[in-house]
Amino acid sequence: MATVSYIPTFKLVSLLQAADPQKSLNVRVMNSTTLSLENDTFKQIATIDFATEEVTNVEGRVPLAIVETPKASRKRGEYELVAFGREVKAYSLKDLLAEGLKALEEHKPGTLESLSKVKPGTKRIVARNPADLFDSEGLSEKYSAKLSEIWWYGTNNSAQETEAWLKRACDCAGVEWNSSDFAMNS
Repeated sequence: MATVSYIPTFKLVSLLQAADPQKSLNVRVMNSTTLSLENDTFKQIATIDFATEEVTNVEGRVPLAIVETPKASRKRGEYELVAFGREVKAYSLKDLLAEGLKALEEHKPGTLESLSKVKPGTKRIVARNPADLFDSEGLSEKYSAKLSEIWWYGTNNSAQETEAWLKRACDCAGVEWNSSDFAMNS
């Protein structure tokens, strides 16, 4: 059975930098879990093992580096939302979603009530009770946050899901998505 390994790009870059700080080696794919770092005469100098995420010196079989990097968190950065003439900045998708939902509810009260009835799969984005956000038990404790005094929202959303939920919320509010009234810039 073939094994395919995946490694986050930030981890691979860190391993390559640890293995070749002078940036003079070439990389060859040995198999689905190992890279070979070779000099200009194709002599193997080191290997990078995706499974153990370590760099090993070939001659002495001594680990050169084990790159410790934290687990990648949700994408954070600067997100912008223009909502009814007001520019809103957020530093996470979670915050962007919350600010967008609040702005739409403020613009048209009842938007969250309408949106709470939308459930395209196993979750809805807003509910009065956090347990109503997800079909699977236990997820609401991990992936919900208070949006207002009476509303909770789901926080475990990708960039595409965040955009889709904001589009649905705009539909519920009768607001055109990506218009002068409401637009998202990421």
